[in-house]
Amino acid sequence: MADRPIDVMIVDDHEVVRVGLRSLLEMAPDIRVVAEVADGDQVISEAERSRPSVVLMDVRMDRMNGIEACRALKEVLPDVGVLMLTSYGTRDEVLAALMAGASGFLLKNVDSAALMDAVRTVAAGESLLDPAVTKGVTDRLVQLAGQTEDPRIATLSEREREVLRLVAQGRTNKEIAESLVISAATARNHVSHILEKLGMRSRTEAAAFAVELGLRDAEG
Repeated sequence: MADRPIDVMIVDDHEVVRVGLRSLLEMAPDIRVVAEVADGDQVISEAERSRPSVVLMDVRMDRMNGIEACRALKEVLPDVGVLMLTSYGTRDEVLAALMAGASGFLLKNVDSAALMDAVRTVAAGESLLDPAVTKGVTDRLVQLAGQTEDPRIATLSEREREVLRLVAQGRTNKEIAESLVISAATARNHVSHILEKLGMRSRTEAAAFAVELGLRDAEG
């Protein structure tokens, strides 16, 4: 009997990317695309329905980014392998993805053979990093090891760090929204996510934390 194919779910908010990934993956006889999701907040419900072995997750999505979706998914289905995909990855972003439970991180310009091999690697329970980002992550880990920076900072996205800096400056949600050109509701959601990630109950506590680490006056 032939081995069971690797079931994959694709998560990306761009339809053309999802179609392209599906077309590439379905060229492999041992890989089967069982679901597609256009938004991070749909990941858990669809994963529970389709039960993929591997999730190809876009990092940057509007309503819930890939790192947050990965963290939530791993809490519900810890055995699912998550392979993060992005057009470009910052060192902190890659580190945050790995801390969220991702098994691997690939740039979207990867060729089809490497993509298929990455899916197989993650399905086998192994981890991998695109060579283009490996050195950056290593350098960042060395940098963090030589600092007193709280490791919880690495769990925040770049936008959440911007919001935390403004919270430390005493800005209201409305003022944060105006500064970052986002809605007040989005600003409020960012603050809630920051508190959750930092394990804190109030924005005052988060502000004190940011001031202590010198984030208040950091460049935005």
